Amino acid sequence: MTERFATSYHDMAFTPRLIRTITARTLIVHGDRDPYYPVELAIELFRGIPQAALWVVPYGGHGPIFGTLAPTFAAAAIAHLNEQPV
Repeated sequence: MTERFATSYHDMAFTPRLIRTITARTLIVHGDRDPYYPVELAIELFRGIPQAALWVVPYGGHGPIFGTLAPTFAAAAIAHLNEQPV
């Protein structure tokens, strides 16, 4: 499936209108030192997805949920999923 991303551009059309339709409980995790994507993209997602949560990982690069932060991420994700809806 991921190989098709290279030739598919319509999948990446995350317009604000489309993002607002997301109803799943969403935790956005982004490293503040990601060399590929600016943290502003995560903030834009956070603002657009209703009732989303945002965790900007200090000194985190691309994929901050892996490596030494994996246990911390797992705990944060489980806590997020266990929260009562507002």
